[in-house]
Amino acid sequence: MKKNIKVHKGFTLIELMVSLSILVLVILAAMAIYLRVIGTRSKTLGQINIQEDGQFLMSLIAKDIRSNQIDYENYGAYCDTIPSEVNIAVDQLCLENFTTGEEIIYKTTTEGADNSVVVSRCQAADCQDGDFSPITMSKLEVARLDFYIRPSSQPLTAGSTDYTHPRATIVLRLESLLEKDPPSPLTLQQTIPQRYGFRK
Repeated sequence: MKKNIKVHKGFTLIELMVSLSILVLVILAAMAIYLRVIGTRSKTLGQINIQEDGQFLMSLIAKDIRSNQIDYENYGAYCDTIPSEVNIAVDQLCLENFTTGEEIIYKTTTEGADNSVVVSRCQAADCQDGDFSPITMSKLEVARLDFYIRPSSQPLTAGSTDYTHPRATIVLRLESLLEKDPPSPLTLQQTIPQRYGFRK
């Protein structure tokens, strides 16, 4: 009488190693896709922050230029002298409020624990000792902020022969601190004329 012997088959060591290798490859591929998605997300968030902050800064500065006047008297005193050459910029924008006589000054300052460069604004009777408040969102750094003021001297004075209306060209370059890869900076440029003008 023959006995039925059941043979139990198992995995050989080679089959087990091949299975583990395939599993490791699948996990590595999934991790690579996940890391790429996370990197793309941080880059997208950084670009959104740059665009929103850039538009906010440009609109705020443009509003101040249109509703106030370029303070030619303060240039050369507290603010840098406006160069007569067309392609040379100043690093501060000095404005004067028509009604109150307050100074409005924009410049870059270093803020925070990471010493990032931000755009700061002061509006006071005397900004030389006034408070400059940062108006840039966090996680952004200002790589460049230049102001090209034209004409280089006050045209709205009695006896002036220069009838060029005052205007300021702003060049703003922002970089995101959220992006892990080399950041994709955003450069904005806008020329804003002073809305009001009168001869003193």
